[in-house]
Amino acid sequence: MSLRGKRVLMLEARLPDVLADLVSRHGGEAVCVPAVVEVEAAAAEVAAPLSMLCRKHVDVVVLQTGVGAERLSRQAAALGLGEAFLEALRHLPIAVRGPKPTAVLHRWGISPTCSAARPYTTTELCAVLADLPLPARTVFVQHYGQINEPLRNFLRDRGATTVDALPYRWALPKDPGPLRRAIEGLIKREFHALMVTSQSQVVNLFAVAESLGAADALRDALNTGVAVAAVGPVAGRAILERGIRVTVEPSQPKMAPLVRALAAYFDLAGAQTRMRRGDA
Repeated sequence: MSLRGKRVLMLEARLPDVLADLVSRHGGEAVCVPAVVEVEAAAAEVAAPLSMLCRKHVDVVVLQTGVGAERLSRQAAALGLGEAFLEALRHLPIAVRGPKPTAVLHRWGISPTCSAARPYTTTELCAVLADLPLPARTVFVQHYGQINEPLRNFLRDRGATTVDALPYRWALPKDPGPLRRAIEGLIKREFHALMVTSQSQVVNLFAVAESLGAADALRDALNTGVAVAAVGPVAGRAILERGIRVTVEPSQPKMAPLVRALAAYFDLAGAQTRMRRGDA
């Protein structure tokens, strides 16, 4: 599988070097233009929900991301609640969204009570939470980037009270210039593929495109001349909601399978082109 001769635009901010290296290993040219920055909340912003957790005034804990769990730990320590935070997690049922928060818990010597199945979306998390007694319970929920309204509504519809903590939020980069130029490059078909690894990247990409009056032109480019690779169903759904076809989505929502799937797509497309030329 090869990306030889292909320019791949990536909007990843957290691990751009890792993703770029994977593209390079397959022979492609990786262009990294972050579409999202993560802004960590001040400890005071999450003091109230953390205090309830640390005093064990909640019945269940939901951790959605590894980064969010780590930041909550750091914020708890800043509030003088570091030990109380870990002590609460040792004694309360914990539901996790997938392997990343699980790995963080394991570093702390803690195992989750239950974990969402692949592909680790809100749907799978709600399914595993449905097996817990929720009516009249208080659930501490670690959100990420923004409040997960479907998850919160699910819990409240089942009679639970939510204690919501947002340890970091998503924002546009301070300098939108590189993202504007990337959009212009997509419209001009200067890239062979766009690689998306989060829903927020899609939201910000189109927010900037709309500010340029270029949303329709961008949509046309992504539907006709640029392959769109989404890491998983959440990112893929954000693309589909904007009227764009998802060209590639790997069976596992991880970066390495994403790059391999994109390379396989271009290999197949190249083989089909050669066959058509041979038939002619």
